[in-house]
Amino acid sequence: MTMRHPDLPEQPIEVDDVSVPTYQASGWELDDNPPPTLTKARPARRRRQTGDEN
Repeated sequence: MTMRHPDLPEQPIEVDDVSVPTYQASGWELDDNPPPTLTKARPARRRRQTGDEN
C-alpha cells in the first residue's frame, strides 16, 4: 500500500497491508495516486523486552 504523510507530501512510502493501521495511527494516509517510484518503508525494530537476554 502506498502512503503519504501530510508533513512529507513529496515522500510517499510503500508499506505492507498489515502495517497500514500502525502508520495511520502516526498520521500517514493512504495514497490513491502513487507515483511510479516509491521509497520502501523500513521494518519496525523490535524493542528488547524485560527478560530478553542474549
